[in-house]
Parts: sequence; C-alpha cells; structure tokens
Amino acid sequence: MKTKNLFAALFCLLMAQMVLAAQPILDDTTKTYAMPVLTRSPQGHVLLTWTQKDAQGVGSFCMAWSKDNGNTFADKNVVFASAGLGGSRLMRPKIIIKNDGTLVAVFSDRKDAGNKRAIDILFSTSKDNGTTWAPPQPVDTDDTKCVRGFFDAVLLPNNEIAVAYLKDVANSTKHEERDLRLVVTKNGQFQPERVIDPVVCDCCNISLLVDSKGALNVYYRDNNDDVRDMAVMTSTDNAATFSKPEILYKDNWRIKGCPHTGAFSTAFGGSNLIAWFSGAENEKGLRLVSEGGKKLAIINAPSAKNAYVTANAKIAVLLWEQNAPESNLAQIAFQKISGDKIAETNWLKDAMNATNANGLIIDNQLIVAYEAKNTNNRNSIKISRVAL
Repeated sequence: MKTKNLFAALFCLLMAQMVLAAQPILDDTTKTYAMPVLTRSPQGHVLLTWTQKDAQGVGSFCMAWSKDNGNTFADKNVVFASAGLGGSRLMRPKIIIKNDGTLVAVFSDRKDAGNKRAIDILFSTSKDNGTTWAPPQPVDTDDTKCVRGFFDAVLLPNNEIAVAYLKDVANSTKHEERDLRLVVTKNGQFQPERVIDPVVCDCCNISLLVDSKGALNVYYRDNNDDVRDMAVMTSTDNAATFSKPEILYKDNWRIKGCPHTGAFSTAFGGSNLIAWFSGAENEKGLRLVSEGGKKLAIINAPSAKNAYVTANAKIAVLLWEQNAPESNLAQIAFQKISGDKIAETNWLKDAMNATNANGLIIDNQLIVAYEAKNTNNRNSIKISRVAL
C-alpha cells in the first residue's frame, strides 16, 4: 500500500509539473514579451528577467523572484521603462547579483527613440531585492551620441562589475566600424572606459565569463580582413590587464559584413564551454568548443540557430532552436554533456514555435525559459523543465 501511494504521489507531481511547463507564465495579449533570462542567487532562489512592450510602444525591463525553482513566481518589479529600451538577443538586458545581495541591472536605451545612431548602456542598482531601483546612469561617461551595444556584464571575483561592449569608432568613414571596450567599477562606480581590441566584428554580441579559476574571459567575434572567427582574451587580475587576443577555433569564415550572432559561454568541469554559429563553407552550423579550442559538437541542420549553453557542477547542456521535422515549427532542442561525452539530440516537447531559449540546471533538472511565438505577433514567455 505504501508503494502504491508513493507511485500515486509521484505521478501527481509529474502531471503537475507537465501542466505547469506547458502553460505560459507571461501572456497578456496586449503586451509583447521577449528576452527571458534565468539566474540563480547565492541563496538558491531563481530570478527571471525579461522585457515587455505595451500597445503604445513603451518597453519595460522586468524581474520576478521564485523560491521554488521556477515553479511559481512573485509579482513582477519594473527595473526601467522607456520607448527606447533595448531588448534583442544581441543586447539582452541582465541583472547581476553581488555578494552582499545588491542587484545591478545593465541594459541599453535610446534616449531619442528615433535616433538609431545614439544607444547608451545604462546601469541601475537595487538594495531591496528589486523592489526599488536607483535612477539609471550610463556606464560610459563620454556623452558623445553614438552606438554603444552588443554588451555583456559580469561580477568579478573582487565583487566589482565589468561591462564589455562595442562602440562606434570616432570619425570612421565606414558604414559601421566599432571597437571593443571595457568598463569596470571601483567601489561600485564605473571607471573610464578602455579599448581592449581596436578591430573587431561590428555587430555581434559579446560573452563574458569568470571561470572556475577566477579568470575573466572575453569571447567576441574578431575581424581579420573579413575573416570573422571567435576570439578570446583573458584577465587574471580582475580586468586590470589582458592576454593577447587569440582565435579560439579557426573557422576561417570569410564574410563581407557582420553576421549579427555572437557567442554564449559557461564554466564546466574545470574548463569553459563556448557555443556560436559559423557560416564557414567546410563546416557550417552551430558549434560547441572547449576552452582550449577542442571541437565537441557541430549542429549542422540548416534551421539550427540561437545556441545557448548552461551548466552546473556535474552536467552541461547545449540548447538551440531548430525546425521540428513533423511540424516545420521552431522547437527547442538540447544535448546533454557529461564529462567529454555528448548525448544524442533531444527535444523540449512542449517548447514548440519557440525562440530565444535561456536555461538553468538545478540538481538534475533543466529549466528553460523562452519566447513562444503567437499568431498575433505578440510573443509570450513560457518555462519548460525536463529531468536530465
């Protein structure tokens, strides 16, 4: 009888999780939702952030906490709202949790929503878990109107914040020319920016990663005479100095223009995993590469795109979206990495017509937040989960 009751309880729990996973958590049909990001706090709580746009075109950067691993979320708090708020995969807003619990939000905004040539990267802080936020300030104190974007931000081992971004090169005669810059806080205040690579690909997002050794890794797409391969530079002194940039993996992808797709990275098993897309003729597709440049996986399906990689201490997962054979709709696919072994491709069954996936691994469960495309062109946000 006890065994029977146990199986019944487990079945009910499984069904409850399946129902929850199949339902949108943000689906007000008057709003368009985008760019979900899942973050876990040092206390084990899950933070969900996203952007939403109302019928008047005003965008809001929002957040909500979950104390039960993403099964339920508290009411949202709005970090910042503006008609010029950025919310694309190339400039995804994020919130960093400092050691003392302070939240630091980093996001892009156009002060003049109609001026595409004036984008600022702003930051704001909260001392009360996101209930209230300080007035936003630019990370770059230069007031020149230009494009600053394609950024990433990370917490350094010394509890300061680093933000890397691409910025228009002054007086350039090219259509688009940007260099790679970095700003770092000192006692919570951003210091003057530095150029850390003067010639890079102009419109690909950056990935910052503090690895298991405490080193800061900057992954970005370089540009060497239109060969646009992924590069890395590393700092072991909290971004004071950097190693010479090196090509992470020689795709030899020559393209006269920016592909508008960068890398995502995570620390795993004493090394780093980096995922990105390359259109190289000899091996086109998404690739997963280790810290030392060892190729681990290639996803070469023509529709495969938007890779993301996440990990905990034991397991890593490569996520991407790809058209499902039976429906031709974009579905979230994933491969599990354990040690140096990569499992076969699997699918999030309920993540159909989905895009822009972002995930966490908690214990042995993969939790994925993503946009669900709707017929009214107003995407909702869903969360799916699967045992690994």
